[in-house]
Amino acid sequence: MQLDSAAKVNLVLNVSPPDESGYHPVETIIHLLSFGDTITIEDAEWLSLSTSTDLGIAPERNLAYQAALKMGEVFGREVPYHIHIEKRIPHGGGLGGGSSNAATVLRALADLWEVAPDDERLLAIARDLGADVAAFLAPTPCTHLVGRGDVIKRSLPARTGIPLVLVKVPGVHASTAEVYRTFDRVGASVAHPPLVNDLADASIEVCPEVGKTLEWLRAQPQTDCAQVSGSGSVCFALVQSKEEAAELADAAQAQGFWSVATTLR
Repeated sequence: MQLDSAAKVNLVLNVSPPDESGYHPVETIIHLLSFGDTITIEDAEWLSLSTSTDLGIAPERNLAYQAALKMGEVFGREVPYHIHIEKRIPHGGGLGGGSSNAATVLRALADLWEVAPDDERLLAIARDLGADVAAFLAPTPCTHLVGRGDVIKRSLPARTGIPLVLVKVPGVHASTAEVYRTFDRVGASVAHPPLVNDLADASIEVCPEVGKTLEWLRAQPQTDCAQVSGSGSVCFALVQSKEEAAELADAAQAQGFWSVATTLR
């Protein structure tokens, strides 16, 4: 079984101060992308996981492995599978790669085991793994989420086919925990409609390279609007056409950035 594991961008990300439990309530609109990883699941003697690139963690700590393990525990099933992830989504970029991988494994095993996709146990597992995992279980590509980002408020019309470009400085990763700690000190960013991200200033303070990337993107003639995705370190720009997306991605790579031209899914 081979499955796409889509990346996401946050079209809107509003963050409130932490509640009594220390978590920040959020309200966000995410949209899946045509760009992402590929996951292959094969029968095996026991559960194992491999990735095409070294992520710097043991396979057993990977969220996709944890998702399969938790599925077995909750549904009382053996999980004799090998999971291989062909990684394209950059680690620590705010594109939800690990969460998407975990959700893809949850959906795959649910399908194999004939578990309904709206089974509440699936969502409970996703929330246990992490807030973003639940977002990737939403039934449509564009979703409005609240709570910790794990409560699906409603599905929104998909903006399928709109071209965009992802850009980041190679080797730069943003720690989500550190970005949120910085947000508590610096506050919400000034909005740049139609793309809103309250964490943008905090991400830039944690990783100045994010600010340089965003400044460069907003100065390019192809860019309609640009923003940081999630807590960073990837920035993205919406453009008018696939041709402009390809031109902008090429220009970014010529400047030494990692860059991909893609579309909203």
